[in-house]
Amino acid sequence: MIAFDAPNRSVCTVKREHTNTPIQALTLLNDPEFMEAARVLAQRMQLEAGKTIDHQLNLGFRLLCGRYPDATELNLLTTLFDRAYTKYENNPEATNALLEVGAYPLNPKLDRVQTAALTQVASTIMNFDEAYMKR
Repeated sequence: MIAFDAPNRSVCTVKREHTNTPIQALTLLNDPEFMEAARVLAQRMQLEAGKTIDHQLNLGFRLLCGRYPDATELNLLTTLFDRAYTKYENNPEATNALLEVGAYPLNPKLDRVQTAALTQVASTIMNFDEAYMKR
């Protein structure tokens, strides 16, 4: 909570400061709990949004940001997914390393490469300041 400038629980705070620091980005991108959360979200995106990547990306973005992505954001997320998919398809060791983070069980019915690629996309969306900062 220190990384996100949250006050300690011993005092009452009327309004929190709005901050955005590099340590927050590092925490969101590298912390095992956030990577596990991104993987669980990637699984949910596949199970609840249907077969098309656009529907899956729309669901993940809406769950994290409270709105649907605009055309530019969706295009960027699709490009990121395509690149990540190629990366994980060609590197099974990286796929396994990413999917083994955390204790939450991996759904064996889901495609591992797609889950890894969507995990990277979900992690990126989680790092979008609109996902973790109230404005």
